[in-house]
Amino acid sequence: MQDTSTAGAYGIREREQDGDALAFHAERIRTIGYSVLDSGISRQDVDRLGTSLDEILERQVQEFGGMDRLLSIGDAYTARCPLVYDDGFVQLVRHPMLLRLCRRVLGEYVQLMQQNGVVNQPSESHTQGAYHRDLPYQHFVSSRPLALSALFCIDPFRVETGATTVLPASHLSERFPSDDVTASLETPIEAAPGAFIVFDSMLFHRAGANRSGRPRRAVNHVFTVPIIAQQILLPAALEGRFADDPELARVLGYEAAPAASVAEWRERRLVRETGSRT
Repeated sequence: MQDTSTAGAYGIREREQDGDALAFHAERIRTIGYSVLDSGISRQDVDRLGTSLDEILERQVQEFGGMDRLLSIGDAYTARCPLVYDDGFVQLVRHPMLLRLCRRVLGEYVQLMQQNGVVNQPSESHTQGAYHRDLPYQHFVSSRPLALSALFCIDPFRVETGATTVLPASHLSERFPSDDVTASLETPIEAAPGAFIVFDSMLFHRAGANRSGRPRRAVNHVFTVPIIAQQILLPAALEGRFADDPELARVLGYEAAPAASVAEWRERRLVRETGSRT
């Protein structure tokens, strides 16, 4: 890494200070919008998640009445909420270093807005191949980030496999750039199986064209501040599972789900304020 201290820079009165590994990733995300985090998950466990993802996707195809129906709504090759089907995907949500990074960037109260398995099929076009934000249709920037996306790589992310391509620092701009500027900024992110590609959810990005002849699979997570509603209401989808887990209950949205009545809202507040329902 180039030395920018004293001899490497001048005229600078303020600068970020070096810190731990999480500080490095957090600063990269704030500055250019993305970073790559090694999960430390074994290749054997990564492969098991890949097999499970394939099975969940096939199950969801059958549950919805076939691939043609999914194609008609532009939702083919996406396994939604895999954590509902396999607790192995819950372990991705509660990955200690990932959660610490999310809290470093977003603040202590972090909620999972969505978890989707995504399959980039070879030589096929799909909606993820178009530039978008993971908070779509939004043309604003905020002084603090609202959401982080964490793309867990099951297969190698390489240019030939359709690696995610980003426009660095585009999370800081309200408008999508012109074609010429877009072409000059395009940056494919290469990462090994087991890595998390973590980026500000307002960063413009797209899936690349997969020319490898094999599917490229990943699991995307979007963690948000709790003012943003979940894509699918996870407490209901999970049928109450993990509600008693002190860490997961908040991350999975049990605390942020709207109360069904005034009485329920007050009961929740009573528990939060006093720790008791009496």
